[in-house]
Amino acid sequence: MRELSRSGERLALPLKSLECVVYLVTHRERAVGRDELVSAVWGRADVSDTVITQTMRRARKALDDAGDRQTMIRTVPGFGYRWAAPVEEVDASAPLAIAPVAPQIDPPLRLPVTATPLPASGSSPPASPLWHRRYRRAAAGMVGLMIVGVAVAWLMRHPLKTPTTQAAAVDERVTVLPVTVEAPGPEYSWVRLGAMEYAAGRLRGAALKVTPTEQTLHLSAPLEQIDGSASPSLGQADLQAVLKRSGARWLIVPGAERIGTQWRVRLRALDGQSDTSVEAQGDTPLQAMAVATDTWLRRIHRALSHAAAPTPLQERLQRIDAELDAGQLEAAREQILAAPTGAREAPAMLVREGQLEYRGGRMDTALALFTRGLAGGMQVPGEIRAKAMMGLGSVALRQARYRDAQQHYTDALDVLVAADGGNNQQELLGNAYNGRGVARVQQDDLEGAVSDLGLARVAMRRSGDVVSAAMVGSNLGRIEGIRNHWPQAVQEFESANEVFARFQVHDYLAATLAAEASAQLELVQPAQASASIARAMALRDRIEDGTLIRVILTAQARVAIANGALQDASDALQGLPAAISDHGATTRLRMSLALARGDRADAARLARQLPASAVEADTGDVAIAVQATDNVDVARRWLHLTPQPPAAPPAQAPAATFAIALMQHRFGAPASALGLADSALAVADRDGSPNDRLRANLLRALVLLDAGKVQEATAVLGELEGYAKADFRVAWLAWTVYNRRGDAALARNALAQAQALRGQRTLTLPPVL
Repeated sequence: MRELSRSGERLALPLKSLECVVYLVTHRERAVGRDELVSAVWGRADVSDTVITQTMRRARKALDDAGDRQTMIRTVPGFGYRWAAPVEEVDASAPLAIAPVAPQIDPPLRLPVTATPLPASGSSPPASPLWHRRYRRAAAGMVGLMIVGVAVAWLMRHPLKTPTTQAAAVDERVTVLPVTVEAPGPEYSWVRLGAMEYAAGRLRGAALKVTPTEQTLHLSAPLEQIDGSASPSLGQADLQAVLKRSGARWLIVPGAERIGTQWRVRLRALDGQSDTSVEAQGDTPLQAMAVATDTWLRRIHRALSHAAAPTPLQERLQRIDAELDAGQLEAAREQILAAPTGAREAPAMLVREGQLEYRGGRMDTALALFTRGLAGGMQVPGEIRAKAMMGLGSVALRQARYRDAQQHYTDALDVLVAADGGNNQQELLGNAYNGRGVARVQQDDLEGAVSDLGLARVAMRRSGDVVSAAMVGSNLGRIEGIRNHWPQAVQEFESANEVFARFQVHDYLAATLAAEASAQLELVQPAQASASIARAMALRDRIEDGTLIRVILTAQARVAIANGALQDASDALQGLPAAISDHGATTRLRMSLALARGDRADAARLARQLPASAVEADTGDVAIAVQATDNVDVARRWLHLTPQPPAAPPAQAPAATFAIALMQHRFGAPASALGLADSALAVADRDGSPNDRLRANLLRALVLLDAGKVQEATAVLGELEGYAKADFRVAWLAWTVYNRRGDAALARNALAQAQALRGQRTLTLPPVL
């Protein structure tokens, strides 16, 4: 057991901070280098200085070793850290030495069926349900959007693959571009993606890695014309640029042409040194593609897949997959309805039809189709059974049956791993872990969710799908936010955004930038948040999803209010899609904007209109409602307080404790407000973000100033002044405190800083907390 205690009382300390303390104590005879500490505690090298500094700061705070004292943990400039305090080993039979911590994000490549939760010993206490709801409301929309999007998109865009018997080398990757069809008719529009994916499947059968479809479409988008066909002016330089961006060894540029009753397929294959072509003919596009791909495989001396020529059912399934990839749902439906009766009942066809009904929002119909797809039991091929199970999981997620969803994804994992450990189904394996991670997030099993998403990311990287791996990383960032690990969240977002930008995945990039901006606000980095949301807003015109547009504009409004750009906030709120429900979030933002403008009457009017249920659903915004309302009974109704609030608040979330303290400041006795503000700070120090701690301190300072305790308010300012150059609230407090003290020079400097940060806010009004 590993824990930290003082005088017999256990101290709350995040797991990573505790691991650092244990490692330093274990090696107390010498200084420990930064890289050694990172390797031992995090198990990987890509940990930012910000994360390390924050982790050590929390350790020092718990040890009462903060500031310049360094009596326990001493910084060795330019090298690392050293344990400086004397140590007594109470029980020599239980040494303090710890083994290096296994990586949490990149587990071993041999993937287990079930993920092992991270150890609970030494970890910080679990957040209260209110604390979880605060960030789940803020993050759940995007977590669901991106994780469920991955789960469903994977299920829909990957046709059946021929199993492989050997693993491909890392550099044996092929990128197959969409097929250019000469003089195509409407009935052959499916060939562009259908024949492309069919070729990819045959190449996978020869133990080659193939860049996933969605990733390829993003890579090739700049090369295509409005109608989706390749530009006739494509040159060697353009294609080599795509090859380089894909990270693959080969780039296949396919073309197809109908000649009489026959089809001719031409494959142009490029690598870093050569540019060759092969041609083949067949009765159908897929028959010709099968011959052409096998011919090219012989040229590069690869073992052929020995897959039979495509059957009529396979060709129809390929057409359906192509239409689903292109978003042509009606065309996909026509292909299903036109299939012979026997083909309609084939498990592979039932799964495709279930996917189609899912995308149409008909969950009950999709559920029935996926269930029928499993009716054949073990006679149904394993890959189809796994897809049907994941379909059931996706439906269960949409219907908020999270326990059922978790079981369906676990069943799919059992099927995939039973065959060969899942080594030949990395794409589906990643999807199954990903979907199960979603279900666990919704059940507040965050440690299990992190483990599953880590496994999902590894599987997707192994399959070569760096875009989906980045999507998982983005979701891990959201979970880090739910767990209040904001530096780690930003690190995950930045890494994901680099991939999304490189592959021009505009919707995921915009969503993750909005999430990053929200995380930066929690870190009290309003200028950085403004830069992040500006990048997201620049992508708005390329996004069609109304829910995602709302997410971006909502984040834009929050960031704009934090930076005093009140007109920008108003414009963002005006642009919100009206048809999408937001559980009162828009009203709360309008209250924040009215308060920032000093329009208390409008804020109170909005507060009276806001249903109590909307506030209850997001305790992080109760403070805004309390500041806005002019009626103590309304505030009490939101907080579910009795007419006489308890003298001491219950142990609960930072947001709720802060809101109670704020209500007492507005409507109660100053002495009670100060005690509650101190309690809010204690909760924020334990479980809160930098922004939570800053707000609690600001409230303490305001209460002290109201009571005429300027000296004590000055002490609070001393704790916050490091934020004065970044945050208007602290700059305003500095100006106010120095004015009260009569320190003219300091007041002038603080006023200049507040003027630089205020934007369109009024200096004479207290800032919104």
